[in-house]
Amino acid sequence: MKLETEHLILYPLTDTLIGQILNNEITEFSTAKWLTEDNRTLLTWMKDELYLFMPPKIGFTSWIFIEKETNQVIGDGGYKGNPNQEGEIEIGYEIIEAKRRKGYATEAINALIDWAMTHREVKSIIAKCHYENIPSQNLVQKLQFTFVGEEDEMNIYQLYFDEHPLFKAFKCVIIGVACLGAIIPLSKKLIKKASRK
Repeated sequence: MKLETEHLILYPLTDTLIGQILNNEITEFSTAKWLTEDNRTLLTWMKDELYLFMPPKIGFTSWIFIEKETNQVIGDGGYKGNPNQEGEIEIGYEIIEAKRRKGYATEAINALIDWAMTHREVKSIIAKCHYENIPSQNLVQKLQFTFVGEEDEMNIYQLYFDEHPLFKAFKCVIIGVACLGAIIPLSKKLIKKASRK
């Protein structure tokens, strides 16, 4: 499974992919600039703890972002587990410093939102931004997230799918198709009636 945008390819960090990255078995793309000691520690924890004892559905954890032009991993992000009972999932992301301010975060988060919207159990996405991290706050607001409160030093934003323009457009299409499905049989009946007269 992968997601593709204009400049990026996104892969979910499955147990298998994590193992390949940690064992330097990846040849399709380079992780050199992204695989810091912190990221290596996180991947090890995901493989040895998270996926072993509480395996989430594929896609509801982290994804890596690969820049098409260089075939390098330039960041990661995604969700922090399966949806809760209210259908909420939390999103986060990080782009390596050399690749920031190129619109990559917007591309990646948009793709992840679109992916989440295809899952019925997801009703909204939560994003937590440090109150001093203005670029991240600007990003989530640009993507239709609404400020809903504060927690410690974090500003909390939420994207409700039933208020999202894409969801509304999708709903219109579904309603339109449903209406069309009702209109066509009705039209056929009216034509038959008219032909009998």
